[in-house]
Amino acid sequence: MISNKFILAVSLISVHLFSGCAILLSGGIKPRQFYVSSNVKGAHVLNVDDRKEYGTSPVKVSSRTASKPITILLEKDNYAPVQHIMDVQNTGGFFLFLDAMLLCIPCIPDAKMGAFHKFEYDSLYLPMKRIREKDKIPVPIVINNLQWMIKEGEEIGKIGKEKLYFKKNNMESRQYIEFICDEFEETRYETKECGEEKSSDKYNNKRYSNIQLTPSVKKLNLQSIKRNHTYKMVGKLTIDWIFTTAYNDTLYVFSDAQSAIINTSEKRKSISALLGSSLYKLLDDDKTFDIINDIAKNKKITQKLSISPIALKRPSSPLSTNGINSTIKYLVKSVVTIEHKNGHGSGFIVSEDGYILTNYHVIHGNTDLDIKLNESITLKATIVRTNPEYDLALLKINAEDLQPLLLGNSDSLDVGDEVIAIGTPEDISLGQSVSKGIVSGKRKFEGQVFIQTDVSVNPGNSGGPLINLKGEVIGIVSRKLVGKGIEGITFGIPILVALEKLNILVDEK
Repeated sequence: MISNKFILAVSLISVHLFSGCAILLSGGIKPRQFYVSSNVKGAHVLNVDDRKEYGTSPVKVSSRTASKPITILLEKDNYAPVQHIMDVQNTGGFFLFLDAMLLCIPCIPDAKMGAFHKFEYDSLYLPMKRIREKDKIPVPIVINNLQWMIKEGEEIGKIGKEKLYFKKNNMESRQYIEFICDEFEETRYETKECGEEKSSDKYNNKRYSNIQLTPSVKKLNLQSIKRNHTYKMVGKLTIDWIFTTAYNDTLYVFSDAQSAIINTSEKRKSISALLGSSLYKLLDDDKTFDIINDIAKNKKITQKLSISPIALKRPSSPLSTNGINSTIKYLVKSVVTIEHKNGHGSGFIVSEDGYILTNYHVIHGNTDLDIKLNESITLKATIVRTNPEYDLALLKINAEDLQPLLLGNSDSLDVGDEVIAIGTPEDISLGQSVSKGIVSGKRKFEGQVFIQTDVSVNPGNSGGPLINLKGEVIGIVSRKLVGKGIEGITFGIPILVALEKLNILVDEK
């Protein structure tokens, strides 16, 4: 009598010979599958090789085998296409061991069919960037360096069993900001500058650009997990995209929180993925764009001054017959120190009744202004008018019979002309400082012309006068170019530009 065990063994071998070990144990080839999602719903999900469409995002991609990688492509009108190669992995040797036990006859067919393989990940998130035609006047912005609001040494997650602590890395931060800047290409925003670049051939003009954007990371959490023999990262990011004026006045804040399972166990790639997903959301947000666009357009309108002109009487020239050197002691008396709770800067008297010219950034954010005259007399000043875009401000003190500086013709400047800068050094107690240099040319930034000179200045000199050898003001010290190997380059606002942008008239009588 044949035993039941023998019949079972023969049956197993017979089925094995005809159907293969994987089919035997599974009852049929199970489809290999993964899910594809995106920040954009309704994107077409395709196989690049045969253009087979699996559906629209989010969608499940299934294959009866996983014998070779699949290149997944996402497409949608007005969005940049994105693709990813979904690799395959060997599932191991259990079936192979059983085949060896049963003479391994159907092993090879099963291997070719991909019965021992699976896809690398069970989910795939592919963010897409919207492509738009730029407006006729795109919104110009400067992208500042990434701002971390996380404390140094704060725990931000785990990679495996090892705790992860926050440590600011300037190189990584630079890579993140370069990635952000690259993604701004072909969008509704026009990037003027990216991060803090200082070089001998490119002046960092971001302070004077229309709008600033600072990415500010508030919270970050990264937790690595092991799923289907591969490591992934569960990431969470809270971020503010802060739009400000060139003088740090907040215009609008786009707040966002991102969470995703990222197909990597690397910290840098995970953070980049979270930043990118949030950035695409920002770029695609019509409300944010409309707000910033309106601000930018309104700013352009305000350049056309509708304020009434202020007339100044032209003073007589203080220049003595002994030349400029003997006249400096008179000029210094007309230069003032502007003090407030946040610091100090310089300015100069332009009328006998107390009008003073200076830079807008010298007085920005302050209304309680003390004007220290050279004779150690201190008076309160009021702000008469400003032009932030051109970094100009006109102040007024309650005084009479002051000695104003003579305003000259900045258009007549030539390369090689000698100039003098008078202003307050960093240490106020040292009094006014005087330095000499030459005009090395004129440069244009953001449509504005500046006088370039090698005269030596300090931060406290901002708002002080640039004076020619006739004793006439031909410019206002505005900024200094800094960087390796480029010390000693100073820029001034031409005095004729300052008068025009503040709508000041000089009575020649």
